[in-house]
Amino acid sequence: MDKGILQLFSISDSDIIISDYSELGNCKYITVEKKPGDTHTCPECGCNMRSKGIYARKVKHSVLQGIGNLMINLRQKKWHCPNCNHYERDSFGFVEPYKQTTTLMPYMIINELKDINMTATEVALRYNISDTYVHNTFMRYVNLPRLPLTDIIAIDEVYLNFDHKNRYALVIMDFRTSQILDILPNHNKDTLTSFFNSISKDERDAVKYIVSDMYNAYLNLPRSFFKNAISIVDSFHVIQWINNKINIYINTVKKKYQKENDELLEKENYENNRNYQTKKDSREVYILKNFKWVLLSNIDNIYYSFKRFKNNFLNQYLDTYQKENLFLSLDSNFKEIRELKEKYISFNNEYIGDSIHAEKALDSLIKEYSSSHLRMFREFSGLLKKYKYPILAAFTTITTVNIDGEVEMIRRISNGPMESFNNKPKDLKRNSNGVANFEYTRNRLLWATREAPSILAIPRDLKAIHKDGKIRGHYKKGIEKEH
Repeated sequence: MDKGILQLFSISDSDIIISDYSELGNCKYITVEKKPGDTHTCPECGCNMRSKGIYARKVKHSVLQGIGNLMINLRQKKWHCPNCNHYERDSFGFVEPYKQTTTLMPYMIINELKDINMTATEVALRYNISDTYVHNTFMRYVNLPRLPLTDIIAIDEVYLNFDHKNRYALVIMDFRTSQILDILPNHNKDTLTSFFNSISKDERDAVKYIVSDMYNAYLNLPRSFFKNAISIVDSFHVIQWINNKINIYINTVKKKYQKENDELLEKENYENNRNYQTKKDSREVYILKNFKWVLLSNIDNIYYSFKRFKNNFLNQYLDTYQKENLFLSLDSNFKEIRELKEKYISFNNEYIGDSIHAEKALDSLIKEYSSSHLRMFREFSGLLKKYKYPILAAFTTITTVNIDGEVEMIRRISNGPMESFNNKPKDLKRNSNGVANFEYTRNRLLWATREAPSILAIPRDLKAIHKDGKIRGHYKKGIEKEH
């Protein structure tokens, strides 16, 4: 029976026995001790030691946590050497001295934290331990290194807000594999300089393309650190720029209608001797709030249908075309804004892999936009002119090859994989109700997303993982603050 229970609990020590087993509610209890032996030899002098009684302590074991809690009552004989006065207790391979959990617990914790949506608090509740222990265990065993730079790297920032100096963490990704190479606490110039200067020149010279947004510090990286690399402005960020301008214009039109509503309300209050402070949105304001996709979405991404559905606010049945016409009728510039934006969308999709013809088409767009009576497109013309060559570089394509040397697909270089990854840090921040420790956050993200991460063979001690942290003070139970 002892052997079967020990195998079930994944306890491999061969010189122990279970002297008692019981269950109470959802908790299982076993009492473990060494098999009776004739002698115990002193490790210091080799003499026979004398038994000085039993030291009992409780240890948590994690294997059965999915179906209940398991508590091991550990009975350790105390030994004394009369010759050299050496004292010691029985040792067990499945638990370290002075620890309250078995050696399997850290690996169970680390495995649980592979799920980026799993918080330290949830793991702690699952295994009946403290969240501080979960956090410290992960920090002790997981400290992943930077991966080597590759020929195409993508960089982008994600809002994590560690403190006022480190609001935006910088993520560096291998475009070909979507593996995260490293994460930096911020994207400041000093941080970038220190990081890239720590990488050998030969490794940096192997980088051919750097994909980013229009942040000048990123676009200047080839000049400063990567002499063989070309900067690429991701097409998503260019389109995002003009869409932001269009959204601002829509809000300006909406405010105009809201102002008219407020003036009408004030007039009605005066005429009726009332004092209504608020009034529901007008028809125009509702349309501008809810149908802005007409301008912001690409036409090719809009699903047009003649099937009509009841809109309760407007009190009428509408299909896609009718919604579109209602929105476009609210401002005389809306149709032109849409046409000019769609010209850039068409250009962005048409010349993939053809940078020569793309340059001619881009010059034509710059010229057309520069003469527009709409300020946003004149500004857009200036943006396209300023970042012309990094934008044209975004039409570069690469081929991926399978293990047989056959071409699998042709891919456009972009920050698409990075945009997909950026949801993971946001999920971690939301599930954890904020993140405060950069090192823990960095390793959680790398641990959850890398293909084959490894843990430390020798875990770090607590002093090493808290070297930059604040020492926690004594916990005084039951003392209330005076007001």
